[in-house]
Amino acid sequence: MSQVVPSTDLTIDHYVPLVEFLGTFLGEKCEVVLHDVSSHERSVVAIANGHISGRKKGAPLTDLALQFYKNREHENKDWVMGYTTRSAEGYSLNSATYFIRSGAGEMMGMLCLNLDLSALLTARDSLDSVLKTLGSSFAQPKGKPALTENFPLSIEDLTENMICQVIQETEVSPERMTPAEKQEVVTTLNTRGAFLLKGTVRVVAEKLVSSEATVYRYLQKSNRK
Repeated sequence: MSQVVPSTDLTIDHYVPLVEFLGTFLGEKCEVVLHDVSSHERSVVAIANGHISGRKKGAPLTDLALQFYKNREHENKDWVMGYTTRSAEGYSLNSATYFIRSGAGEMMGMLCLNLDLSALLTARDSLDSVLKTLGSSFAQPKGKPALTENFPLSIEDLTENMICQVIQETEVSPERMTPAEKQEVVTTLNTRGAFLLKGTVRVVAEKLVSSEATVYRYLQKSNRK
């Protein structure tokens, strides 16, 4: 008889077999990913059906997972589900994240599911077209999802994507930004956990056309809030 391992002794490695189990059971349309949050740059320790996002073992945390970690989401809930992401080919994915805690209650990993809905959405659109032709209405979900996520293949992709996304949200080019607007960019990035990654200050300084010393000053001000 195999010995039952006490929950307080569990490590991320104990969850690795679960990835293959879920990936096999749920099928090739569902990606299953196990993250070790102790390594943001190489957090994926196991993955099943990785063709959906194009990731492999050793890929970094996603931008959303990094935000979950930064904001300590695991303290208020066991999981987050029902948010929409995109596959490597641009298909819609229905995603969920389960937080794995240590015996002390700290987050030590995340188990993520990304279900490819492309076939279902294609069928829905076809049905919608038929119903409209018949003079009926077919209600589709309204509003944008509250959460979005990108699947980087490297830590450089993750850092670059997060910074560029925040800068684009300001709708002002870095060359035209005021110090207050640049401060806001740094604060937003800090909130999303970007500065937990190595080398972020250097890249932010380049993108904001500022010195690293200036970015550090913005970051210190953000941390004091």
